[in-house]
Amino acid sequence: MIFKGINNQTVEFRITNYQFPEITDCEYDSNWLLVYLKVKSDCGNWETVDPSLLARDLKDIIEWFEQLSNDIETNSDFLTFMEPNLEFRLNKKSTDKKQIRITFDLESRHPNAKDDEEFYVDCEFNNKELKQIVSELKKEAELFPERATNKKPAYNNGYNSLWQKVKTKFNL
Repeated sequence: MIFKGINNQTVEFRITNYQFPEITDCEYDSNWLLVYLKVKSDCGNWETVDPSLLARDLKDIIEWFEQLSNDIETNSDFLTFMEPNLEFRLNKKSTDKKQIRITFDLESRHPNAKDDEEFYVDCEFNNKELKQIVSELKKEAELFPERATNKKPAYNNGYNSLWQKVKTKFNL
């Protein structure tokens, strides 16, 4: 999908795969998503792919945009994530328009970025456009559902077997 920014700026946002498609039984490693970004902005143009969101984060983004599209008060005016590569911030809102800044940091910034430079694209959407964004994000999320949501990380370092012995010995 493409976020259309002010001054003909654009952010192409796609999920390309899970970071570890072969791991399906670990709450975190099973759910890291590879995020493809193609940014054309006043700050520069670049492309990047990085595991910067969890499948749960994508659901949070959808919910946040859905609330905005229906003029429902959100819990926060911004969304940040465990990997601080992306941020969505509601800068201005009215019933007919919302201005959202998409900020890029760390691996999602321009490859020649200096530490003190800020990279972002400001977008302005009406409720109909926000509903379209929600629809397109839901299509992305359907392809990459959350996996292993109730399982603990599967460590292969012997810790689990040692813990099992301790639990058995002490009747825990």
